[in-house]
Amino acid sequence: MFGHANDDQQVTAATGMASFWRYCEALANDRRANPVDDFTSDIVNRPDETGRPLTQQEAATILFGLLLAGHETTTNLLSNGLRRLLENRASWDTLCADQTMIPNAVEEILRYDSSVIHWRRRTTTPVTLNGIDIPADANLLLCIGAANRDPEVFDQPDHFDIGRPNARDHLSFGGGAHLCLGAPLARLETRIVLEELTTAVPELRLIPDQTYDFPPIIAFRGPRSLLVNP
Repeated sequence: MFGHANDDQQVTAATGMASFWRYCEALANDRRANPVDDFTSDIVNRPDETGRPLTQQEAATILFGLLLAGHETTTNLLSNGLRRLLENRASWDTLCADQTMIPNAVEEILRYDSSVIHWRRRTTTPVTLNGIDIPADANLLLCIGAANRDPEVFDQPDHFDIGRPNARDHLSFGGGAHLCLGAPLARLETRIVLEELTTAVPELRLIPDQTYDFPPIIAFRGPRSLLVNP
């Protein structure tokens, strides 16, 4: 849970997280004993490059992360993306006319209005950034949203451009060892949704004069609702 939760809300959230973890453990155990044709069975039964299968804790951790992280973030990505495309009507009309532009449009949505705008990191060694000395073991809050609008990387960074040639240079999925495990799935889901919508309802429009309400969360960002008129 993020935000200013009271004691009762924190207990409820912690209880729910513990219950969800036990569910992931039970799912991993069941698929190891009774494999079926699904992703979880592949995770728990397929050996890695050394020939060793994942431990139950490793498998449960992957399931926990994928099931938890893949809901709110992708929901926000879709709502943020539809909002920006429909606000920029020419962009939406372009995708309706040429769906080959959709993959790059997904990258520009991720850059322009990422569903994760802040995240936490801890330094492993001392580092100097822009003249500021940061010691090892320092807790940092990284502003991904600001990095994605860096004028030294992106030309006219505050302009939404689905044809931007380097849109994929965003940091919305992190990088290196911390690259988001669900990045390929999020890209695929968003691409498919846009392909289906631009085919089925090319006349889709935002309901005018609506007010966007965002949860008071420092990490994730997406409107609570997005009203459209098909």
